[in-house]
Amino acid sequence: MIVTCPNCTTKLQLDGAKVPARPFSVRCPKCQQIVNAQPPASAAPQRDAVTAVGGVPASARPRQDAAPTVAAPIVNEPPAPAAPEQESSEEVLRMLAALLRREATDEGGGPRVTASGGRRSWERRRALVCAGSSFGGDAARLLSQSGYDVSVAADAAQAVERMREDQLDVLVLDPEFDPRAQGAMMLGREVSSMRNAERRRLVFVLLTNTARTGDAHAAFLAGANLVVQMKEVGDLPRALEKNIRDLNELYRDFNRALGLAEL
Repeated sequence: MIVTCPNCTTKLQLDGAKVPARPFSVRCPKCQQIVNAQPPASAAPQRDAVTAVGGVPASARPRQDAAPTVAAPIVNEPPAPAAPEQESSEEVLRMLAALLRREATDEGGGPRVTASGGRRSWERRRALVCAGSSFGGDAARLLSQSGYDVSVAADAAQAVERMREDQLDVLVLDPEFDPRAQGAMMLGREVSSMRNAERRRLVFVLLTNTARTGDAHAAFLAGANLVVQMKEVGDLPRALEKNIRDLNELYRDFNRALGLAEL
């Protein structure tokens, strides 16, 4: 496309591929005059080509065949967008793993992993039992016999304090625990408010008389990992071990990436 400067009559040669489909401006490299131009009317090939401001046809302007054509850049052409930086997927994964590892460390992520990926043999799982009935007492006794480091909370306030200060592995909640302070409800809210890194390291067991042992749907509705029927409290150690194995299998790759031991 050729545009003629109205000031010095220099013909400006424009690259047709770069000419926008809207009115545009170019700067004359000879006299520095800004020349306003219209894009070529492709829909009307028989019309006289517009080469200057105001739609003045070329035939209406004096010809100057000797005037050289000068290439000129389009002044107001929008710059080509820069290509987005491409980050390798490996780098993104490394950054994500580092972020999760820092989160787990800052939020009490749990013991570090051993060479085999399991818990250290001398580390006993710590369990807090919030008992309000004989069933809760039986649960504490059975867990102690199964090798757990068991502590029993006297009331809801003490239970909340233990949960916040100690790094627990298992919480067993009796629905009749501290009814005066609505202990079961208070402990349930405390578990729900835990940060993700802490919650993943805690196995919440709810004793119940309305669901069967191991009912996954009932556990989900209660926000627990495991529900145990009170009349079947003798099955608690076996059901708990199975639940822990399932959780370790579920989080195996996740824990390995963060360098954390199994539950």
